[in-house]
Amino acid sequence: WCLVRGLAVAMLPDASPRPAPAATWQALPDIAGTGSRLHGRTTSGLAQARPQETLAPVCSSAPLVALASSAGLLAAAVAQRPARARRGVGRRGRWSPSTCTSKRRLATPRAASSAGHAAEASVRPGGLAAWPGAERFLWEWRPKVDVHFVRQSPEGDVQKDFAVVMVHGFGAEGSYYRSQLEAVATLGGTAYAVDLLGQGSSWPSVDPTGRDADGNTIGEGEWGWGDAVREEFGGEGLAFGEPTWMAQIDEFVKRVVKEDHVYLLGNSVGGYLAAKVAARAAETGTSKIAGLALANATPFWGWTQEGAWAPWDGRLPAPSWVRPVASAWFGALRGSIGQMLGMVYATPKDGGPIEARLGQLAERIAAAAAHPMGAAAFASILFAPKQEPTYGDALDSLAARRLPVLLLYGEDDPWIVPWWARRSAERIQSGGGEYYALTPAGHCPHHESPEAFNQVLLAWLARREGLEEPAETEGSRSSQAVQIERRL
Repeated sequence: WCLVRGLAVAMLPDASPRPAPAATWQALPDIAGTGSRLHGRTTSGLAQARPQETLAPVCSSAPLVALASSAGLLAAAVAQRPARARRGVGRRGRWSPSTCTSKRRLATPRAASSAGHAAEASVRPGGLAAWPGAERFLWEWRPKVDVHFVRQSPEGDVQKDFAVVMVHGFGAEGSYYRSQLEAVATLGGTAYAVDLLGQGSSWPSVDPTGRDADGNTIGEGEWGWGDAVREEFGGEGLAFGEPTWMAQIDEFVKRVVKEDHVYLLGNSVGGYLAAKVAARAAETGTSKIAGLALANATPFWGWTQEGAWAPWDGRLPAPSWVRPVASAWFGALRGSIGQMLGMVYATPKDGGPIEARLGQLAERIAAAAAHPMGAAAFASILFAPKQEPTYGDALDSLAARRLPVLLLYGEDDPWIVPWWARRSAERIQSGGGEYYALTPAGHCPHHESPEAFNQVLLAWLARREGLEEPAETEGSRSSQAVQIERRL
């Protein structure tokens, strides 16, 4: 039903004008406005249309990579199917997060130090400031692969030695955490919001499959559909999706983040990834991840299992049959972005800041879909295999190690309904985890109700770091508009 629902939504007529796919990459307006409807009025930082920004050419736009409505929910529908005995993923061998066990390898990253601290990372400015106090950067994670992130540092003498790394949901990008970036900085922490590879502004700087079998250069609008991966990318094995994203987050924490205490904050599939990365890191005994905050984390992702048979494992180059299917699906989803977002917010038509932020988010995602590798990245993400541990096992492992976990969920999410939040809460209860429900708030409570969300998040961080909890302000008090209920 998830597949049918997603495709049906994609084909519904939309009363609002549909943005025409751009022929070239575009500079994107900032969509990360802040503010929330509390006490029946609008609080600080209301989202408004902002001037377009010009970023460095390699990070000036992002793709849609669809939204989790159809692709993610399709994954949810089949994620719990038992894995069949594997005879191998075609002829490609087995894929681990950072390298392939066969001779096919992803581009080899610089090794992190044995102590788990950041090895020297190649980081450069990534364009104009995202907003006052926030800086954009590009991290050359692998050859010809740039990861875009926003960093907000505390001002004055309030800086503390902790950081929060924020991981976005499917189809979004890091700046929709603007309110949380600013809030963490006021507490003295350094806040990072990273774009997952193949989303936001994190992309290969050139077409990784830039020539066909006859050696002809492929057109600008067809990145990723060539017959071989270029040598600059390590020869073969470039991919998007879960294995790559987990490696990206892990290495970002080790190599880019300098602070000694790191908290991961993830929304939707970003929460799913953050939980698994934290659990894997905790097993090493040298991790600097000090806690995990989850906002409506997706409890499952993907539909193929590492080690089980699959028609394709998501590594480029893609089989010829993938392109027409993925391109058609991707194109259909691009025309229904606003409808999909409206489905998962509790109050998408509030006539105020929420509707404004939602509209800006839809516009930015639509404009970002012009990236020439959008369809190929979307296809790779769909077929990338799931990784161990499972989301549930990750929470169990973190609870056993008593790593602090905060669940901060929108109660009105039609996808990750409260039943899933309760299941997650049961898993973290033995480890001292906390669970708060916000209503009205949907799938992205940090974006829909940022003041209420930040009230809980900052108090939790302050307790973890031994800091004085921030004073409750008029804007952060729960009222009839946004209710906060602690359930664990």
